[in-house]
Amino acid sequence: MRKYVSLLLIVLLISFTGLTSVKSETADSSDIDDFFADYALVPPPEPINLPIVLYHQISNKPSKLGAYVITEEEFEQDLILFKEKGFTTITVADLIDFVNEKSDLPEKPIMLTFDDGAQSDYIYALPLLEKHEMKAVFFIVGKYTDDYSKPDVVKNVDYAHLCWEEVREMYKSEFVEFQSHSYELHENTLVGALPTKNENDEEYTLRIKEDLGRLNSGFEENTGKAPIAFACPFGCFSDRVKEAVRNAGFSVIFTSHQKINTLSGDPEELFSLGRYLRTHNKNMQNLIHSWDEFYNK
Repeated sequence: MRKYVSLLLIVLLISFTGLTSVKSETADSSDIDDFFADYALVPPPEPINLPIVLYHQISNKPSKLGAYVITEEEFEQDLILFKEKGFTTITVADLIDFVNEKSDLPEKPIMLTFDDGAQSDYIYALPLLEKHEMKAVFFIVGKYTDDYSKPDVVKNVDYAHLCWEEVREMYKSEFVEFQSHSYELHENTLVGALPTKNENDEEYTLRIKEDLGRLNSGFEENTGKAPIAFACPFGCFSDRVKEAVRNAGFSVIFTSHQKINTLSGDPEELFSLGRYLRTHNKNMQNLIHSWDEFYNK
């Protein structure tokens, strides 16, 4: 749509130039007014507001609930509320198609994201997404998935992570998309994808490229697909992270900055997407109400 608007503007400009040259000796201001009255310029499209919600884990065990763990009921109530408020869930693929002008986004898009790849994504989130026909994007940590894919590993839904078999099973659903949360940058000995104290730029760029490439290889081997989006571990983000991740071949970066995203179609806007953390007992009605200023302009 955006390129057609641009072409229309060019055609109108050429037409107007021709009009003024033909009537240069006799035209007055009324000629110009009549021209623009008949051929009103089409304004550029309005920016799209995109709230993104960040989830981590679902549990029905009271002792687990807190900043990063919510109940199954809370997640389902979120899905119901978003629908009631007129939101339509989208994926990273939808965003890329929008930027590449292959398709438009819905009137009120929203993105639901899950970080870390907890097994509860498969046990609790997937059935609810399919029940309510809503999409979500899951960011897994490659090392966790490899570890929980080993034979005879002990799994408890309150602590375990997805294995590759569960990833493949989830990928069969039209409501699921997977992306990268790094292979092993989600370690307490690191500060996410930020450079370490003694790394130079070349060493840092290579380390990030190798880490993200390792998970992409795992995805390709186990699912036939490769991520194009990266969620920053621990939310650690900087200009150096952005350039290193871009250098590794990624087109989208998710941060933990709590902000609504305003998109015009510029690909650069996808390199620092903000997300709202969904915590246990969070008042989601109030959160949605805080977005009203972006929709009532």
